[in-house]
Amino acid sequence: MPDITPNPSPRTLAEKLAVDGSACPIPATHDRLAEVHHWWHQMAELYHEPDPFRYRLGAFAQAARSVTFMLQTEKAIFENFDFYEKDWVDKAKGDPIMQWLNNTRTNSFHRSALAPSSWLQMECFRNPRKSPWDEEDSPIGTKDPFQCTHFYMNMGPTTDHGHNFTRQWSMEGLGGRELLEVCAEIYDRLDEIVTEAHQRLGASVVSYARPGSLRRLPCMEDIQRYRIVTTRIRRGKEVCVNKPRRLHPH
Repeated sequence: MPDITPNPSPRTLAEKLAVDGSACPIPATHDRLAEVHHWWHQMAELYHEPDPFRYRLGAFAQAARSVTFMLQTEKAIFENFDFYEKDWVDKAKGDPIMQWLNNTRTNSFHRSALAPSSWLQMECFRNPRKSPWDEEDSPIGTKDPFQCTHFYMNMGPTTDHGHNFTRQWSMEGLGGRELLEVCAEIYDRLDEIVTEAHQRLGASVVSYARPGSLRRLPCMEDIQRYRIVTTRIRRGKEVCVNKPRRLHPH
């Protein structure tokens, strides 16, 4: 990962977003992209909390749609803005993911929009009553995705083995694609235009992309760790092993 030395005592947002001794030329745009990154992680960390997940999805979409709006408000600093007004706009119009983002309003992230393509699957893990000659543990049922994982951990019958809870959130217009993955792609598209805007102003932004990675940020590569919660029995109680951050108490 690149070595970054931030401004030790930034006086402005532009200085806060740049390395020591410099200032970001388009701070409002850069800051809004950082907000998109923030909301993606909020969605990931609350993936197993249905309503908080939806609320943060709406915040992600709102922030993502405003990145290019911010860039347009800062366009006076550019000698030539055609790279956005012609090249980027045409490219975005031909991109199904960006068109989905543009066409989906924040108030559309309600349960009925997510219900047709979203699911929660529960599987037994190391069931002691299972024969050693049986095949691998198989799914024991698809559950209501709008109940949090703790609901099934605490409301079900007493158990002597753990479970794997696997979720997928998707919604209309995505053809069954998983939402975290889609939102990571949206971030990549926005990062691309923001990076180009910096370069056209003679500025640079730090790249975290790794060779062979599909994502511009490594933290967005492995979405499975957010989708799956594994539980075990400890002191007679079913508890999370890979407990996602910020789960609400039950």
